[in-house]
Amino acid sequence: MLLVAVAAALSVPTTVLAAACPAAPEGRCFSLTVPLDRSGAVPGTVRIRAAKIASRRPRRPPVIGLTGGPGQSGVSYAGTYDFIVPMANRDLVMLDQRGTGASGLLRCPSLQGRIPRFRRGAAAAACAHHLGARRSFYTSADSAEDIEALRVRLGVPQIAFFAISYGTRVAMEYARRYPQHVERMILDSPVAPDAPDALGRETLGAVRRVLHTLCRSGCHGAEAHPVSDLRRLVARLRRAPIRHVLRRGRYVTVGVDDLVRLLRAGDREPELMRRFIGVVRVALGGNSLPLVRLKLTVANDNRDSLADFNPVVSAVTTCEESTLAWDPAASPAVRRAQAHAALDATPAAVLDPFDRPAALSLGLLRLCGQWPARERVLAPPPPLPTTVPTLILSGELDLRTPLENARRVAAALHGRVVVEPGAGHFALYYGYSGCTHPAVKAFLALRPLPACRRAL
Repeated sequence: MLLVAVAAALSVPTTVLAAACPAAPEGRCFSLTVPLDRSGAVPGTVRIRAAKIASRRPRRPPVIGLTGGPGQSGVSYAGTYDFIVPMANRDLVMLDQRGTGASGLLRCPSLQGRIPRFRRGAAAAACAHHLGARRSFYTSADSAEDIEALRVRLGVPQIAFFAISYGTRVAMEYARRYPQHVERMILDSPVAPDAPDALGRETLGAVRRVLHTLCRSGCHGAEAHPVSDLRRLVARLRRAPIRHVLRRGRYVTVGVDDLVRLLRAGDREPELMRRFIGVVRVALGGNSLPLVRLKLTVANDNRDSLADFNPVVSAVTTCEESTLAWDPAASPAVRRAQAHAALDATPAAVLDPFDRPAALSLGLLRLCGQWPARERVLAPPPPLPTTVPTLILSGELDLRTPLENARRVAAALHGRVVVEPGAGHFALYYGYSGCTHPAVKAFLALRPLPACRRAL
């Protein structure tokens, strides 16, 4: 559905001094006010914060940098994206999408802080009731309309995108609605047009390929059987999870869900993934301590502040706009039955070396299974444009947004895929010296892509 952007375009932006925006000392910060609900049915506004890092001689449309999540702020990551400015003589504009960072930070007491996984559904439902009608207006479509207001504020006829992970969905949503205003797009670690899969099948379906790819260069002696080793450990942990006693009566358990989380965490650090494969083999031999230690290491290395990553926006956006494997208006019991039915119809080979319970846990049922029925129904958006030049980057070890996603996006957009060997999620950042960095530089400068044996 084409949402009306007139109200946003007519809203008067307020310029903010750079000193008021220490999160992005590299650039000049400003803000603009947009309606919460562009139809006017739900009152309120959102003040969107943005930061502009100016090129000395900008020759082409500015690049809008979009971060992931959903829920990750943007302005505080301006320094991570600022390589774009000297690379192609373009201005860079980062923004905190609505509900994140300093753009009307969305809050829900039930979802702030550490929530046990088995309580996430109840916490999310409590948050939805707390937000009321406001929860319907933190979708990718709303962010796309905010970007159109930002383009008008910048006074430019066209913009380009450099988007990562969930940010690629927002970029594609904007391109659906305003293809004439998109000069080009770089989509790094893209979500598929209909992603995320509500049952985690896109991640589990890529595990076999990733394990075999990873072990081409060695996996601590486990390279011969990485998939069968993991399959055996999954079956063993289904029968009896590991329970390791720590000091002072505390203990830690390791189950199948932990194996999935460790693999996903490792796609940002390939060496951790190689350790995981070796640790699996050691655990099969009777020594589970290295696996326990690996779980504790990863669990203690993921503590973002609310200003950097907002789990409230993550839950709201995910549960309000995702394509689900169940009827979002049905009761929680019916939703669960429908999810089980969808998994029963999924061939076991798609999930191997994991299983259907792992898919159910990895998917969205735990978070969105108790979410209230959606009050706002968005009409199907326009099709993805095939005329916008698009470069798609993918790390061959990425399990969050696997290479298979990148290929589906490329087919839909008629884009070009460049695969970064040995990289995981955020291919450009973790593989800047390989294929993706020279490709991005050439693409932003409107030059032909350099030869790369991994370009498809």
